[in-house]
Amino acid sequence: MPQSKILIDSNAYLRLAYNLHPLLSVSFGPKEYTLYVIDDFQKEFDNNPRLQRKFFWVDDGKYIENRSKKIKMSRQNRKEINLAFDFIWEHNVSSGRGASPADVRAIAYGYVLEIPVVTDDNDMLELGSDFDVEMIRLIEILALMYDCEHISESTIKSLVEHLTYDNDLPHPSFARECEERWG
Repeated sequence: MPQSKILIDSNAYLRLAYNLHPLLSVSFGPKEYTLYVIDDFQKEFDNNPRLQRKFFWVDDGKYIENRSKKIKMSRQNRKEINLAFDFIWEHNVSSGRGASPADVRAIAYGYVLEIPVVTDDNDMLELGSDFDVEMIRLIEILALMYDCEHISESTIKSLVEHLTYDNDLPHPSFARECEERWG
């Protein structure tokens, strides 16, 4: 059975990868769900000293190795992603949204490859919706992983504790929503 690819944005990766390693390229569930990040992740990370300080573990070998597995696509797909990036970027700017170039590139991947994108960034959620890209919130990907028995309740609780400790919850009600779902 072919994989059901799901792209996660940089923030979702940074929130999940440390606690759910290996996060990427590991199929789970009956539909062979497999998570990926875009190629631009490392460039975005390398250009942001604040992220480098907070998420020092990103450059550890095991995480680099896990990110090395990329979505396979044709030259034509790459060309279409670049074209989609251009018109999505223009819409992002003209609509006053604040999605970053890496965020827009993730939406362009989702648009061209017809795959969902995981994010809790409101600008990305709205932008993806404008282009009929399936957008999944962090709590929803956790629920999918849990329902497919890929992660446990205790793993989710540990993740929420870590995000709370790091003051990095995706939104103020995230911990409460997780508590309501998984106790």
